[in-house]
Amino acid sequence: MTVDEQRIATLLHSASVPEPRVDVARAIRDGRRRRRRRRTGVVAAVTALAGLGVVGAVGLGGAARPPAPDTPSVVAAPTAVASTATAPPVTCEASWLPQPIGGPVAVANGVDPTGRYIVGDIGTGNEDGRVVLWTDGKATVLPAGARHAAAVNARGDVVGTGGNGIGWVYRAGKLRFLAIPPGYEAVLVYALNGRGDIVGTARGARDSHQAVLWSADRPQEYRLVGRPGSAATAITEDGSVVGAMGDLPYRWTPEGTAIALAVPSGVPYASVEAARGEWAVGMAPGERQGGSVRMLPVRWNFTTGVVSLMPFPSITGVAGSGEVLVDDGAPLLVAPDGTSRRLPGRAEVRATEAGTYSAHGISDDAMTVVGAVHEKEAYRPLVWRCHR
Repeated sequence: MTVDEQRIATLLHSASVPEPRVDVARAIRDGRRRRRRRRTGVVAAVTALAGLGVVGAVGLGGAARPPAPDTPSVVAAPTAVASTATAPPVTCEASWLPQPIGGPVAVANGVDPTGRYIVGDIGTGNEDGRVVLWTDGKATVLPAGARHAAAVNARGDVVGTGGNGIGWVYRAGKLRFLAIPPGYEAVLVYALNGRGDIVGTARGARDSHQAVLWSADRPQEYRLVGRPGSAATAITEDGSVVGAMGDLPYRWTPEGTAIALAVPSGVPYASVEAARGEWAVGMAPGERQGGSVRMLPVRWNFTTGVVSLMPFPSITGVAGSGEVLVDDGAPLLVAPDGTSRRLPGRAEVRATEAGTYSAHGISDDAMTVVGAVHEKEAYRPLVWRCHR
């Protein structure tokens, strides 16, 4: 059992609710990803604060996801994608986000498609984190009942999942909780779109699970998506739900039609972790190394049907333009045509040669990226703003 699984299992079993009969370890291993940190330091501190905020797909056959190496040997994407030689005429600058409360672990982990709203967590890293919403740079601390934020939309609605397996939505200054479908005992909330459609996965006894769709306006109403065994990890602006059916990636149209997504050649399964517009990113297994499997990033294009393995250690997001956010200690943005740009650090952090950057969220136009820098045993939230 990983550190994440142990921590979440403890949370669920200690909560003042009936003892769950769900296999919590598998639920967390197969459920929460936006945002498994590939760097050991970030895993230790950020996941302790962000908790359920990072997603993966359900039903990956229990394969481990160790930190990926700097240069994967299984690559199906065009060679140009890995090049950093050409950079588009874009200028970016990193700025600190204000911290309205104290805490050595302060991380921005999501941004809405427009780049106006940013969501994150601040605390000590010991399950005392508070959710913070930054609007045009101004910080608001959400009510204490809001824990482990997963996403924010262009209306400023924020969603997440508490350690007790209850989903929530913060909208227009009010915190409300999401209904748990009958026959299930907990939910994991992953994403929402601009209309306020919220998606997640309900979990029950004997590893039962199914994708669920809620509305931010009517959080006590819901619709089950797909068949039992489905999972939802993302939703696009047109209402398409993206996730998995068993071990395979799937997309459900707004009308409910199920469409299987291709997996890379020779790959037995794949997971979808984020989607924007016609693009999605996730993970697929590569080479086996000893007793573990090397997991590799994948990018899909819904319009063309093309799926590509990406030659990077970790992808944490995708923009509506198709640019992917590579998180490798010095965040990199890579466009569909293979051109790329490295995000700059802060001058005072670069001078110490000790700062490690992590990037977790990206806007639709790829001009706003959010994350944190780890320096002097603390994490500090920041935002990169880019201009052409």
